[in-house]
Amino acid sequence: MNNNLTIPYDIFLDKYLEVQRDIEYLEYKIASLNEELDVWQKAYEDYADILMEHGLI
Repeated sequence: MNNNLTIPYDIFLDKYLEVQRDIEYLEYKIASLNEELDVWQKAYEDYADILMEHGLI
């Protein structure tokens, strides 16, 4: 019994391009979240500096 499935090229290409778009979107979201994380990290460090200046930590 032959279990090889053949997928028409156009369907395969459509799925491939869809996955590529998904990957690009996820890469964009990861980069965006990393930028947001950097901003929060900087704000946290600035806040900690202020607290230390006032002897609160």
